[in-house]
Amino acid sequence: MKKFYYILLFGFITVSCQKKIEFDLPEVVQTLVLEATVENGFAPKVILTRSQGYFDVFDTMSLINMFITDAQVKLSDGINEFDLDFGLIATNGLPLPGYTTSNPDVIGQFGKNYTLNVYHHGDTLTAKAQIPYPVQMDSVWFDPYIAFDDTLGWIKCNFKDPDTVGNCYRWFSKRINSYTYNYEAPFDNVLGEVKDKRFLPPIGSTTDDKLFNGLKFDFVLPRGVNGVVEGPDDSGVEGSFFSRGDTVVVKSSTTTYPIYLYVRAMENAAASNGSIFSSSGNLPYNVEGDGIGVFYGYGSSYDTLICE
Repeated sequence: MKKFYYILLFGFITVSCQKKIEFDLPEVVQTLVLEATVENGFAPKVILTRSQGYFDVFDTMSLINMFITDAQVKLSDGINEFDLDFGLIATNGLPLPGYTTSNPDVIGQFGKNYTLNVYHHGDTLTAKAQIPYPVQMDSVWFDPYIAFDDTLGWIKCNFKDPDTVGNCYRWFSKRINSYTYNYEAPFDNVLGEVKDKRFLPPIGSTTDDKLFNGLKFDFVLPRGVNGVVEGPDDSGVEGSFFSRGDTVVVKSSTTTYPIYLYVRAMENAAASNGSIFSSSGNLPYNVEGDGIGVFYGYGSSYDTLICE
């Protein structure tokens, strides 16, 4: 009886000590957010948006209003400066509002250093990026995983890092063959569609060469997943694997140390999303001025293989 009394007393004290706390969140000051890319063989791509508060309403209209359409965007290659025009550009497989140009003189070239300047209603952003010379794969091949009766597997790559410290890399893949069958709903209409509409990096897609400078070695390239827009084979046993019969383009990109740091931090944040042990923080951006963001520079080469 005395034990029951103590339990009631503890419950009464706990309830009586509760206090409702109310506070006003500070108003979010919107800032410019830049995501831009220069890459060999392609025109520059610049996406410019406004930041949004964590608790702000997010719907179709707010998404549309995030994009900035009236900025002045200039790109310099160290010799000439070019104006970029606003329009719809293909980014991550989707047409998004952004800035680019059809001028052939602005196509990305190996070894060049680029400076991007953005002006918008008194705000200025500046960012720099380089397109390094690529380091090509020596060989790529399909490595079946025995647990799945050799029908699924990863891609293995053989690679020789130059004997100079400071090289940084990022790898992507893209399946260019089509689905030969349908899945259960809602993916019962994928027959005939190309499997990947863009190059996908797996988690852990970037590295520097501190641990393998000057070495020749093999590494495994798992299949990347298309973010929150998952395909029919992005979950379950097929996730991260390639299928026997897939035709895969492997994209090997050399980049710079600031981009390596940004991508590594971004992937770590994505991998720990929802973890109670993760901590918030700003990514190591390479943008200066009145905003945040990243200006990627990639020197890329490509290999194609059939998984067999």
